[in-house]
Amino acid sequence: MAKAGGTDVVWMNRLMAAAIVMSMSVAWAQSFRADAGEDDRVKQRVQTRLAGQIALHIESLGIEVEDGNLHLTGIVGSLGEKTRAERVVGGIVGVKAITNDLSIRPSDRSETAIAQEVQRQLETRTRFRRTPIQVTVSGTEVTLGGVVERALDRLDAEEIAAEAQGVTRVINTLQIRSEGTHSAESIRSRVLSILTNPLTFGAIRHPEVSVEAGVVTLQGVVSRDGERVEAERLTLGVPGVTGVINLLKVGGGS
Repeated sequence: MAKAGGTDVVWMNRLMAAAIVMSMSVAWAQSFRADAGEDDRVKQRVQTRLAGQIALHIESLGIEVEDGNLHLTGIVGSLGEKTRAERVVGGIVGVKAITNDLSIRPSDRSETAIAQEVQRQLETRTRFRRTPIQVTVSGTEVTLGGVVERALDRLDAEEIAAEAQGVTRVINTLQIRSEGTHSAESIRSRVLSILTNPLTFGAIRHPEVSVEAGVVTLQGVVSRDGERVEAERLTLGVPGVTGVINLLKVGGGS
């Protein structure tokens, strides 16, 4: 009888263990299905957003989403389109990180034609007509030279050059006129006032700003990748800023 009782206990323990394993498997499967469902929804949002961009022409678009990590593939006409596609989807709810493997369509345009287009587009901006930018082209690489007022002007000029068809790289050697003319504390104060004001941004939780030699380091938490990009652009527009180290993290919660 004792032996039979011991056997019953062994079998009972085995049944309990099996039940625990089955319960854990069911919970894992339900969690997996929930995650997969959210990834499908994010993918649909990305497809819809990109389809609505008349300035984007992506051939053979591929979209993969896993745990909120987005992977883009396909072919675009310029470096600017590749960057813009990433910016467009960076603000979508559920996108945590982006791997941008969009390739640039080969072009047989001459260096002269590319240089002329870049120069023509730069001259549509009043601030670049006042302080002309030197444009040189080697193959499909554009080099920008000269002096601009703000770090944001430097970025804008680079983005304009990147939009030219066939451009695969922009080498930006533009200098900033206001470099060294503002104290680190005045820059920090101005950046904080812009980023924490709900009327201008206000999307960073637990913001921290430090400045060294005109380079601003941003720390804190935002809800979407697009907010990281916007915070950086706003910071680059502050006089005296020469660059941004963007350590903002994307996350939920408070």
